[in-house]
Amino acid sequence: MPSRRRTIGCGVDVVELARFRQAVTRGGQAFLHRIFTSDEERYAAARKRTTMLHLAGRFAAKEAVIKAVAQVDPKRLLAMKQVEIRNDRMGRPHVVLHDKRRSRLNIHVSLSHVNSVAVASAIAIR
Repeated sequence: MPSRRRTIGCGVDVVELARFRQAVTRGGQAFLHRIFTSDEERYAAARKRTTMLHLAGRFAAKEAVIKAVAQVDPKRLLAMKQVEIRNDRMGRPHVVLHDKRRSRLNIHVSLSHVNSVAVASAIAIR
């Protein structure tokens, strides 16, 4: 019997670390608090030498998720803080949506980063 689950949206985002760092410098803590949950900020801060890279990766992941979900309902976009990127015990990222209307969506996310760039992709499945 075929599965009833189907892909309903996909999104990709790339973040240049230098531009992200400038945005954080200009916006300070207020910028970070508008985008990240306290758990996300703690996760990145625990990685002392690569804090900015981890924040940029989560930023890219949030953008990718928002793009994927927007294909379902383009008139009602998610806010950055409604998308939370967490890691399981093995370190794999997963998405927690803080939006009751979208709670039935299953979203797969993948992110990666190197010295100057972070990239993420997201697939929304219902």
